[in-house]
Amino acid sequence: MLQEEQTVTFQPMYDVYVPWYVRLFHLYLAIIVLLALIRSARVIWSLRTQKMALRQFASFLPLHSQDFWDDSYLKARSLKTMSHLTFLISMIALLWSLADNLTQVATQKTAGIGAIAGGLADTLRTFSSGIVVSVALLCTAVLCERLIGRRKLGIICAKSEPGQG
Repeated sequence: MLQEEQTVTFQPMYDVYVPWYVRLFHLYLAIIVLLALIRSARVIWSLRTQKMALRQFASFLPLHSQDFWDDSYLKARSLKTMSHLTFLISMIALLWSLADNLTQVATQKTAGIGAIAGGLADTLRTFSSGIVVSVALLCTAVLCERLIGRRKLGIICAKSEPGQG
């Protein structure tokens, strides 16, 4: 007799458990990336508007006061601070996940190398996403500081040229 073919569904047989602190960490990373984009855009926009104002009112030099540069540097430094904070929080998430995985290994009667490796891989994936965001924040901060320094140097050189001022 011929048997009927049965179709196999390709749905996973188990649900992937993601701890609440990992989900919270991913939410934190999303918010930090959004904040970094907004802050870096604000720094670039303020430099652009300052450059446009300088072109229109070249004879008035109070437009580039020290307060403007201090404010711009503080915005760029806040990106560095967010980078350091993201690194520290990713270290906390790494240690917390490792402790959770080792606790699970200690409480189970049989722990295979596959279960340990899978838990470690999930932990390292979460940690590496935090490190990538932290490095991106640091690079953005350095880029913003370079742009601010270059713009300030350009204004100083333009003021010191003969025939100006």
